[in-house]
Amino acid sequence: MATRSRERGFTLLEIAIGMAILGLGVTSAMQVFGSGVQLARAAARRSEAVVHARALMDSALWIPSLRAGETHGEIGDGYRWVRSIRPAGPEDGLAETPEGEMEPEIGLAVITVLVEWNETSGPKNYRIGTMRVVPKDAEE
Repeated sequence: MATRSRERGFTLLEIAIGMAILGLGVTSAMQVFGSGVQLARAAARRSEAVVHARALMDSALWIPSLRAGETHGEIGDGYRWVRSIRPAGPEDGLAETPEGEMEPEIGLAVITVLVEWNETSGPKNYRIGTMRVVPKDAEE
């Protein structure tokens, strides 16, 4: 009697199931990688906006004669900015001078910088603000 040896191997069905599982794993890994790249890009854009806002704020803090008003412009790479300067008031926590008392010779100016840009998820913005001591006649 002749003995027949059985070779052991993978069937076509086992190979197809293995390829499907591998495909799911690769697809999942690509989605995670793609999301990570998008998050990194959004974080980089926000960091760049923070740097721009800080530079605009610093330039306002070094202006010798600060005047109330609003300025705006574009920085490039899709960034827009608005810088507003106004006298501080009670809405900013500043107490009003009681009647009969002399007005102080110095005042406070509120400086606000807004940087805006567009993302795929919609428009984004970053806002910072501060106050600066100014001569009383310069804040108006």
